[in-house]
Amino acid sequence: MNLVLIACTIFVAQSVLSFMQVRYYQKHMHKIAQQYTGKSGHHLYSSMERKRFGSSAIALLVINDDKVIQECQIMQGKSIFAKFRDLPNFKNQNLSQMLSHFAGEEAIRKLSISERAIIKTANSVKF
Repeated sequence: MNLVLIACTIFVAQSVLSFMQVRYYQKHMHKIAQQYTGKSGHHLYSSMERKRFGSSAIALLVINDDKVIQECQIMQGKSIFAKFRDLPNFKNQNLSQMLSHFAGEEAIRKLSISERAIIKTANSVKF
């Protein structure tokens, strides 16, 4: 009986914490979208990369019509305490330059989960 109660408590806690994480993601995406409201030619892209066991990463890119990155943010972690953080080294960089940089890095070393999430997001850009 005690085992069932503990399992139910863990399940409820996991559900509440997951809900909080989804709300944070939605609010952050809305905030970024509001920054670019009224500015034509900007597109918001996001994708997720996860390991089998362990952390996951969500990349967020705002790209203009000239394929120049306006915003690059990453959220990486295992818990609900993970927050989006800016990656200023990719700001105002052409999308193809960023992808070629990662292609060179991939030949040298294994890419991190956050780098793979950024590549996945960048490859989803269609215009």
